[in-house]
Amino acid sequence: MMKRLYPYFLMGCLLLAACSDDGVETSGTEPGGSDNEDVGNNPPSALTGYADPDGVMILSGGTYTLENAFLTFINPEGEVENKVYAGANSSELGNDGVALYLCDGKQYILCNDWYQADGRENNGLLIVADAETLAKEKSFARADMLFQHPVNDVQEEVDTSLGGMAVLDEHNVFIFAQGVLCFDSTTGELKLIEGAYDIGNAGAANTVESIVSSRGAMVVDGCLYAATGGFWSTTALLEFAKGKDEVNRRLELGRGDLVSGMCLADDGTLIVATYTRGRDSGYLSFIDLDSWTVTDRKTIPANISPALHGNSGITYLDGYIYFTGAEESAFTMASYTTLSRYSIEMGRVEKDIVDFKSDEPDARVLDCNIVADRNSGYIYVATSKENWEGVTSDTHMLVYDCNGDTPRLVRNLSNVAHSVKGIYPLSVFAWQP
Repeated sequence: MMKRLYPYFLMGCLLLAACSDDGVETSGTEPGGSDNEDVGNNPPSALTGYADPDGVMILSGGTYTLENAFLTFINPEGEVENKVYAGANSSELGNDGVALYLCDGKQYILCNDWYQADGRENNGLLIVADAETLAKEKSFARADMLFQHPVNDVQEEVDTSLGGMAVLDEHNVFIFAQGVLCFDSTTGELKLIEGAYDIGNAGAANTVESIVSSRGAMVVDGCLYAATGGFWSTTALLEFAKGKDEVNRRLELGRGDLVSGMCLADDGTLIVATYTRGRDSGYLSFIDLDSWTVTDRKTIPANISPALHGNSGITYLDGYIYFTGAEESAFTMASYTTLSRYSIEMGRVEKDIVDFKSDEPDARVLDCNIVADRNSGYIYVATSKENWEGVTSDTHMLVYDCNGDTPRLVRNLSNVAHSVKGIYPLSVFAWQP
């Protein structure tokens, strides 16, 4: 199996030395360190600064009318630097941050930019910055990002309900909105990808409806993979390729109605998680990308719904699928605040192995789904006391070391983030093809 997510190189045990063996660091300002002696086993990346593969970037969405989105960087020594984009430029990010992606020495930052936060100026829908310094190279306003409607032949604006982004190169920036859009950041051309949307209210409104979820969408060997599901489509895996205005390949999955997320196993197998609302079970499809076949199917006797969060509802680490799940009905989607995992080898679920509220009493909701960094063996959890429009609620970033039999809290960061939309161990972008 030759297909791989960007080859991982070993990351030091980020942040672990920042706390003692018996304690947990709670400040967002004290430096930490790494004690991993194997960091030299793989070749280092040429990138440094804010693109250092041993660092972690956190995207705060901001609080609508109160503040713009902002970036927080945790460097390889564990030191925290807040609002790094604003510090590198004379302006802030746009409002309501959505996603970040690092490719070919550039960081792409996507924002909804549908409000103007407290009268502040901002940089629009999409920003392209130097990866190492975060100095802005170019930005694109929503009013300038137009695509041709497939039925009405009019120019349509990118939707305000953005799902995410993935980048193959500067000519192929994929944005999940009403369908999947491909943006060329060198020309400003925006195209709607055929096969990744449906037409609602045909003959009347002719609305362009997305059938593709951004949850867990990932780049493998120069192609983008994302899953479909919901009202407009059965569950399936789609492949997007450079320079193509239509879906390259489609593989039907046939289980579940909705997409929880995707991840990649150590052997390069792509795992797609789907579920049906209201059922206490989830479905895993194991896919060989070379043969484009489903090689195995498993059922998880647990709820793996991602709730309303935009990133993947499952994450892979050392043979386990980690998830939190949600209480989901047609009218409510409330995240669990406990950590569970599924052993792929044993076919066994361990439920509620960690209660986030026991480590942080204000961990009442999750800002986004949990994120694992397989290089360090850490899982990152963004929690808040509340999450209401117009309220700035401090996020607690809980960091768990999962290298042992039981996850162990090693850091609790506060006063560094608000309404986290994405957590990015930068090693996942290293050695990008």
